[in-house]
Amino acid sequence: MRFVTLFLKTENVHLLKDVGMIPYYLMKEHGADCTVVTYKNSEEYSYVNNEVNGLKLEFIRETRFGKIIDGMLYILKQGRKIDVLNIYHLNLSSYFYELAYRLVNRRGKIYLKLDMNPRGLVSCLKKDPVGIIKRATIRRSDVASVETTGMYKRLKKFYGDRILYVPNGCYKGSKADCSDTGSGKEKENTILTVGNLGTSDKATDVLLEAYAMYMEASPESDWKLRLVGSVDEDFRPYIDDFFARYPGLRERVIFTGIITDKAVLNEEYNKARIFVLPSLSESFGIVLVEAAVRGDYLITSDMVPAGYDISHKYENGMAVKAGDAAALSGAFRTMCDEPHAWNEIAKRTAAYVSEAFDWSRIAAYLYPRL
Repeated sequence: MRFVTLFLKTENVHLLKDVGMIPYYLMKEHGADCTVVTYKNSEEYSYVNNEVNGLKLEFIRETRFGKIIDGMLYILKQGRKIDVLNIYHLNLSSYFYELAYRLVNRRGKIYLKLDMNPRGLVSCLKKDPVGIIKRATIRRSDVASVETTGMYKRLKKFYGDRILYVPNGCYKGSKADCSDTGSGKEKENTILTVGNLGTSDKATDVLLEAYAMYMEASPESDWKLRLVGSVDEDFRPYIDDFFARYPGLRERVIFTGIITDKAVLNEEYNKARIFVLPSLSESFGIVLVEAAVRGDYLITSDMVPAGYDISHKYENGMAVKAGDAAALSGAFRTMCDEPHAWNEIAKRTAAYVSEAFDWSRIAAYLYPRL
């Protein structure tokens, strides 16, 4: 089986996410001939040499005509040789890629990975031109997968067996790196978040206000908040204002900046007891599995549907109303001020996620359906 992932925005980091992990495990464990087709977006793709060794990258030239035309031209030239074309997202690119592929290869299969958030689901079901195109894109695919059980149940009513539940997995590194995952031995009283901080959907302002409210209600608490990731420039004045209002939190609220070294990032997960993702809308959030597989208790908003699945139906986590700082602060009081068997929580969380969100297991489920 020649399996081609056409994702023109691929950077090195994507190779350890679904874009790279799905073809890598199909190649490694099922003998598929797998290639990721992309523009050259990174100076180097270092993960190809070790973490996804054997996975092929094919770079195409970025022209002034844009990614829709560039991708269609590639498909029209190479589509006859592709057994399974893997594309991402419900957008115009996917719609036209499917049209091009069907022109040159009627026997091949299209695997559409939706990567859908709650807003995308609402948009897909609307009876407007955008909704019509999105539904047509799903119908033209042979297999379409969604990452969360809630959305899977909704879409399966309309599309039947064409829809699969295929969550994102977690790249855990070497076996040695994962042998004591979730032991909780080195964990600290830390609340952690990882992402593009300050963007509208990430609700970083809600997180900061919730933490400030918690600290005002529990001034003796020794819990700290660590925020990992880039900070949107438009959000920096808000941070300055936040510390002006809460000068006593300067030593407790730490912005680390971007952490690209996976080992260093894993140490952040290893030390944190709680991982929080308060997004206003989120498709999956691979950071959730990265945190949970290292034993972090999950607190998400109710607009992060993957939180339900990754926490094992909230056995190892909880959800609060999106955008509600008071509700999030209350969750912090519940988890930070009350006694908990943190080591047991960490072990239980890590054990469940390590098995249920394992890329090898995910690929084994997907392969026969392709």
